[in-house]
Amino acid sequence: MKKDFFEKFKKKSDKEKISMLILICLIFLFGYIIIGFLGGEKKEVETYKEAKETVNSDEVKKMEISEYEEQQRINLKNILNKINGVGDVDVMITFESDETKVPAMDTNKQTNTTEEKDKEGGERVTNQENDGSKVVITTSGNGNEPLILKTYKPKVVGVVVVAKGAEDSKTKYEISKAVSNLYNISSNKVNVYPMKK
Repeated sequence: MKKDFFEKFKKKSDKEKISMLILICLIFLFGYIIIGFLGGEKKEVETYKEAKETVNSDEVKKMEISEYEEQQRINLKNILNKINGVGDVDVMITFESDETKVPAMDTNKQTNTTEEKDKEGGERVTNQENDGSKVVITTSGNGNEPLILKTYKPKVVGVVVVAKGAEDSKTKYEISKAVSNLYNISSNKVNVYPMKK
């Protein structure tokens, strides 16, 4: 079959050969354009999915931080309720920043020393140091992620406590002392107020 096609092609005039070649080129060109369009749409869909996954990942992190902050608030309320003389308690905690993660770093340090002597007896020594570091990446079910060595939870910078029994100066002092010791913050960043009756 291939031989028949080539034999027929050889027998055609130059104009017919050129017309056939142009037709074949046009067919390939249209095919290439169609494949490009189909491939481009697929790429846009994948990019949209990747962007959506990134947004969902950020939302999960924010939710985890909110859950952490809420858990701290609940824990503080529970412990303050156990102090002698303290009744109902409501607390508000302010945090300095979000959670901080410290990734593992792969550091690479190179030192090169070059000594040169010229014809006149002069010497020159050149020292070159290259420091390079990059984040260590691990592969998991979610793809490639940095290897995290430490995670620092948000730091507490201020606390407001409204409690029944805080009218008594001793109880107020005990609440303030407990909160400042618990979160390692100065007592001037802890405000204790009596609850409305």
